[in-house]
Amino acid sequence: MKKSMIIISLLIIAILISSCREIDVKTIVNNDGSFTRIITITGDSSEVYKKGLPYPIDESWEMNFSKDTINKDKFILTYTKLFSSSDELNSEISHDSSWRQKLKRNISIDDSFGFFYSYLTYNETIKAANPFKIIDYRDYLNETDMLWLTGEKIAVTSADSANIQEAEDKADNYLQKSITGEIIALLKEGIKYLDNPIIKTDLVDYYADSISNKVNDGDMDSASEFIDYFAAITQKKEIERIKETQKSQLEELDKKIELLFEIFGMEEYSVTVEMPGLLTNTNSPSIKGNQIHWKVSTMSFLFKDFQMVAESRIVNNYMFVIAGFLLLLVVLLAAIKLWK
Repeated sequence: MKKSMIIISLLIIAILISSCREIDVKTIVNNDGSFTRIITITGDSSEVYKKGLPYPIDESWEMNFSKDTINKDKFILTYTKLFSSSDELNSEISHDSSWRQKLKRNISIDDSFGFFYSYLTYNETIKAANPFKIIDYRDYLNETDMLWLTGEKIAVTSADSANIQEAEDKADNYLQKSITGEIIALLKEGIKYLDNPIIKTDLVDYYADSISNKVNDGDMDSASEFIDYFAAITQKKEIERIKETQKSQLEELDKKIELLFEIFGMEEYSVTVEMPGLLTNTNSPSIKGNQIHWKVSTMSFLFKDFQMVAESRIVNNYMFVIAGFLLLLVVLLAAIKLWK
């Protein structure tokens, strides 16, 4: 399927806004549930200091700048901070002043005591952010498609790459239909408000394909342009009044369009989590020892919640010592009782 102009426009913006820098967010979890978070940015000297990091940074973070010893043309900027709990980090995220404040994000690191063992769980969630929901994405994308889009399945063969391309085409088609659906709904509501017997909502259905083509063209500087366009193709100037009668709805649609462009303009970044003890469970597609990795891109959280989960088990050595001491004490008491 040929990609629509709206997706091509979004991808061009993503290329222009993003850079060649690499961003890695690493979390080193300690036995007690505290953790150190290290954000590493690698790029040229002008890129590493650019704004737009996945998480807010303030003066409480320790900063270090150095030259890459492997690639002499690159520089490495790191921000490091120790957190006593995930609540502390969530508080910082809630004060994010970038466009990401529109995203719903939560991180939890919980520990539970099991006598000889303790269990730690890392759970980071980015809620689905697609602002256009008039149509259910599941009518266009199946579970396998979502695995490819979110990166939960990684391409290994050329057939895998073809599957990813097919999933992206389906996502493209869904977005076009969903955006068109919201514009059509707004036009119909506006026509009802005009209460003009000459202009009926059926007119919107008649020109639905034309509206869809307008969306496909990617010309989306302002939602009000669709009102002007519809008034022009129907040759009914009174339709332009919808820009006033539906002003708040148009403003809301503009916000949705803006958010979609911001999401597509996001830089891809990696998340690395290092768990203590023995790793027992994770949904990461990439595992190396006690380190697990995820790639976070636009499609990771556009349509459904994106979860990064890891669980580990820690041996409580002191509990074995205590248990051994208690067992020895019981044996001694039993021996004393028998001796008496």
